[in-house]
Amino acid sequence: MEKLKKYLKPTIKIVIISVLYLALLTLLSHTGILSLTTITKINFSLVALISFMGGVHKGKKASKKGYLEGLKLGGIAIMILFVLNILFYRTFNLYVFLYYLVILVGSIIGSMIGINLHR
Repeated sequence: MEKLKKYLKPTIKIVIISVLYLALLTLLSHTGILSLTTITKINFSLVALISFMGGVHKGKKASKKGYLEGLKLGGIAIMILFVLNILFYRTFNLYVFLYYLVILVGSIIGSMIGINLHR
């Protein structure tokens, strides 16, 4: 149970931060401040940054194999987002696949950097 908490806590933080900033982007889109293309680009960049920062945070707490810690963190985040995607949108396309890949790669790289900052 302790291991599950260890991975679930940073994953929940990543998901909550992602949902909050997506709500902000949606609000900006509906008010007409940002266009849909701009929001798509901002979304892609911020998801990469959020997963990277989550990986760095997780990597600082790990003792070895940062890439594996990042893979676990990104995998759990992807599973949660995949379930939410299937429940609400019921679609899976190339953009969604790239979105998940960015989350995974961002968390792996962040975790590898975080473990080196830990030492």
